[in-house]
Amino acid sequence: MSDIPKPDYVELVKQSGIPTDTASWKKVLKEEMEKEECIISNDSPFSPFWRLIESAVVKVTLWLIMTLLVGYVLPNMFVATAVDQWLDLLAWQCKLTRKGATKAKGMIAFQRAAVKGPALVIPKDTWIQTEPINGNIYRVRVLADTTLPENETMVPVDVEAEEEGAAYNLGEGYYHILPTALPGIAAATNPAEWLLEAGADKESNDELRLRIRNQWSAVAKWHIDAAYRSLLTSRAGINDDNVYFEHNAPRGPGTANAYILLDTGEPSPEMLTDLNTYIRSQGQHGHGDDLQVMAMPETQANIVCHVWPLRSLTMDERTQLKAAVEKFIGAAFRENTDYSPTVTNPVLRFSFSKLGQELHGQFAQIESLEFDNADIINDLTVPRIQTLEVSIENT
Repeated sequence: MSDIPKPDYVELVKQSGIPTDTASWKKVLKEEMEKEECIISNDSPFSPFWRLIESAVVKVTLWLIMTLLVGYVLPNMFVATAVDQWLDLLAWQCKLTRKGATKAKGMIAFQRAAVKGPALVIPKDTWIQTEPINGNIYRVRVLADTTLPENETMVPVDVEAEEEGAAYNLGEGYYHILPTALPGIAAATNPAEWLLEAGADKESNDELRLRIRNQWSAVAKWHIDAAYRSLLTSRAGINDDNVYFEHNAPRGPGTANAYILLDTGEPSPEMLTDLNTYIRSQGQHGHGDDLQVMAMPETQANIVCHVWPLRSLTMDERTQLKAAVEKFIGAAFRENTDYSPTVTNPVLRFSFSKLGQELHGQFAQIESLEFDNADIINDLTVPRIQTLEVSIENT
C-alpha cells in the first residue's frame, strides 16, 4: 500500500507547542519555577540538587512525550499507523476481525499408467509435492480414499495443503511429484483451476487497513462496490485489492461483474459457484442488483528469456540458475510466492525491463539477459504464461 500516509508525529507534536528535547524542557521547568516565585540559588549544571530535579522531572517528561505519546499512543490512534492488537481494536469498531491463516484445498488429477485396467484406490494421506522452489518444497495430501474406476484413465482427488498459507496456492503443474510411488499410477498433477479454497496467511496489518478503509464506504449496505467487496473478501479469503468491478451494465440495466484474482493460482469453478450462490441466492445483493462473480479474464503470453551467466559458473550451476529464473518469472505471473517480483496487474502495464532489473537484483550469477517480449498492456485482464523458454547462452 504505497498510499499509506506516514505522518511525522514528532513534528506534529512540535507544531502543537510541546517541547521534544531536553534543553527546551529545562527552559520550561525554569520558567514554571519562576512563575511560582521559587528561587533556587544552586541551579548550576554541576549542582547535585539541580541535577536531581532535572532527572526527576525533565527525563520523565521526555519519556512520556517521546516514547509513550509520540512512539506509542499517537500512532495507534489512527488506522494508517496502528499495528497489531491496536489495529484489531480499530477494526472491531467497524465490525471487522482480522482473518486467520487457512489451508489451501483443491483437486489433484491422478492418471492411470495403462490405457485400461482394474479399479485402483488412491489412499488417504498420499502426498504430492513440488520441486524445490527457492529452497522450499510444498506438499498436499489426499483427504480420503478415492477410487479410480475400472478402465477410467483419470480421477480428480480432493487434497489439502500440509500447512496454512497463501504460498500453497501454486499454479498449474507445480504439484507433480509422488514421493512414494503408487502401483498403476503414472502421474499426479494439479490442473489450472485446481483450487476449491484458497490458502491464506494471517491477515497482515496493511491488508487489514485496506478492509477497514473499505468498510467506511460500505456503511450504505446495498448497491455499492465497497459493500460487495467486503462480502467477497470475507467469504473467499482474498485481499481487497484483488476484486475488480465492471460497470456500465454488461448484461443490461442493473447488472455488474465482479472479477476476482488470487495472488497465486486461479480460482476453481467450485469457488466461483460458491461466491455466486452466496451473493445471488442468499440475500446478499441489493434490490434489483444483478452482480455476477467471475474469474479475472486471462491473456496468454509466450515468454522467451535469454540469460548470459557469469563465465565461472559450472554446468550444474547453470542448470540451477535456469530453473531458478523460470520460477522467478513464474512468480511475476502469479504462479508462486517464493520470490517477490512485481506481479502482473489487471489494470497496469507489465514491464519486462523492470522484470529484467529484478532478475539482476535476485541473481548475482546473471551477467546479462534480454527478453524477446514487448511490454504487456492490460485492460482488466491478467497475463498468464502459456509457454516459457529460458535459454542459458554461452557467448
